[in-house]
Amino acid sequence: MKKYRCYIPVVLILLLFCSLLFFRGNLIRYASRNMKAGMETTEKNTVESTLSEQYDYSKNEKSYDYTFLEFGSVGCHSCRQMEYVMEEIKQEYSNWVNVVFVNVSRKENRELVDYFGIVTIPAQVLLDKHGKEYFRHNGYLSADDLSNHFK
Repeated sequence: MKKYRCYIPVVLILLLFCSLLFFRGNLIRYASRNMKAGMETTEKNTVESTLSEQYDYSKNEKSYDYTFLEFGSVGCHSCRQMEYVMEEIKQEYSNWVNVVFVNVSRKENRELVDYFGIVTIPAQVLLDKHGKEYFRHNGYLSADDLSNHFK
């Protein structure tokens, strides 16, 4: 029995790692909700009015049907891969989809990042014609998979 004691920490670390992988989605959603809930009411109202002004196309009379918010950073490898997806969406759906890149490392985007509860990048958020979120994804998402949500 003594010779197997050295394996106990290894097994525990493996179990912890596996549980983190298994519950990753739940952990991200939990952290995301806490970020939004932690915002002050004035901050939340400011962001909501900005979103309404810019992305509620029924009010501002722009011709888009959807907004594709890409949250990322310039130095992130997966975010650089998403640049190609953003370009492809811009070209293919130029009349329907407004593609917006939000750099999470910029100070002026902090309130928007907190409002949407972005904890991992890249993250994609799709808004409908009224500026309301209807789809969210964390990580790389191909243009084909993303375009399925525009129909």
